Amino acid sequence: MMTTHKKELIIWHEFDGPGDTSIQVLEQLCEEYSKEYGVQVTAVVMNLKELVDRLNEIANGGKTAHMAFVPADMAAFWEAGLYSEVPESLSSIVEAFGTNELSTMQVGAVQYGLPVLKGNHMVLYYNREIFDNPPESWEEIERAGSGLKQRGIVPIGADLQDPYWFIPFFTAFGGWPIHEGKPAFLNHEMQQALHFVSDQMETGILTSLNGSNELLEEFINGKVGAIISGEWIYNYLDQQMGERLGIGKLPSINGVPSRSMSSSIGLVFPNHSLDVESEWREEIISFSKFMLSEESQRKWGTKVQRIPVHPEVQKQLISTYSPNRAQLIELLKNSRPMPIEEIMKSIWPAMGQGLHQLQHGATSAFNTMEQAFRDKSAHIEAK
Repeated sequence: MMTTHKKELIIWHEFDGPGDTSIQVLEQLCEEYSKEYGVQVTAVVMNLKELVDRLNEIANGGKTAHMAFVPADMAAFWEAGLYSEVPESLSSIVEAFGTNELSTMQVGAVQYGLPVLKGNHMVLYYNREIFDNPPESWEEIERAGSGLKQRGIVPIGADLQDPYWFIPFFTAFGGWPIHEGKPAFLNHEMQQALHFVSDQMETGILTSLNGSNELLEEFINGKVGAIISGEWIYNYLDQQMGERLGIGKLPSINGVPSRSMSSSIGLVFPNHSLDVESEWREEIISFSKFMLSEESQRKWGTKVQRIPVHPEVQKQLISTYSPNRAQLIELLKNSRPMPIEEIMKSIWPAMGQGLHQLQHGATSAFNTMEQAFRDKSAHIEAK
């Protein structure tokens, strides 16, 4: 007998690239919940920029959804997105796990997001047919560079127009985007990082390609020897490359380790969808609990090799891990939690605009970054 769906819950997400296999589990869980509980849950995919824009337009009367599955820093959009606070009935579930994951989606002391997955860190993926061992330093990559270039292989690639991917270069020069809640990215450390990346691109050691498609294609096809990319793409690369795929820590620069950011990924509840008076409250709470159940959490780990926040599930999965997968989890320890302070809403776009100018040189990129942040700050103050 076919179930009649009386209500439809909409959940926005950005698992949009061909390599982001996470969409498979999210859509499966939505389908399973819909059949079991008689409430249709529909996952709507979009690219990251569109998701950010949509969430930030809700308070101005823009389109909305009942939930959004987002990286932790989007908890900072609580005001523009009219987020509901996460009720105790949900936050207590994660709290009972005995982890500190809840804090990754708090703004101040307020819980504006419910963590479901963790990780989201950058690692070095390398082709074992090109590098015998993971290059641990940039000096190793440069030494191998001339020989690889003669073979038509770019030694290493990354998506250098995306600020999140640029952070490992910034941290290798001692940078971090904020300090004590204030912007700290328009400095000498940023200039050094930009000059380093610009020089490496000019010499052909490093290439910048779109991280959702081109970068992966060139790497899989053996045209790029190694790439800096996210934990979230591992399942796809594992499927495509098999034994050719190796994983290592981010290469050091001038002897200084590169550190990635890490974050959780979880649910936020736009347009007051989870407030006490909301007609959707009970259904949303029910679906959120379903996402945190052991069975659902296990699917993330087994089907698309993501990292669930449920520690018991994680322990159960350890015995099934390949050496690559175990290394991927281990490298999470080298990362630093992504800040979700509200000032990051101005920092990320400014960094992005600057990085789009990197092809014109480091000085141009830095000046654009500086001007973009000044313009963004002035716009916010004028509101």
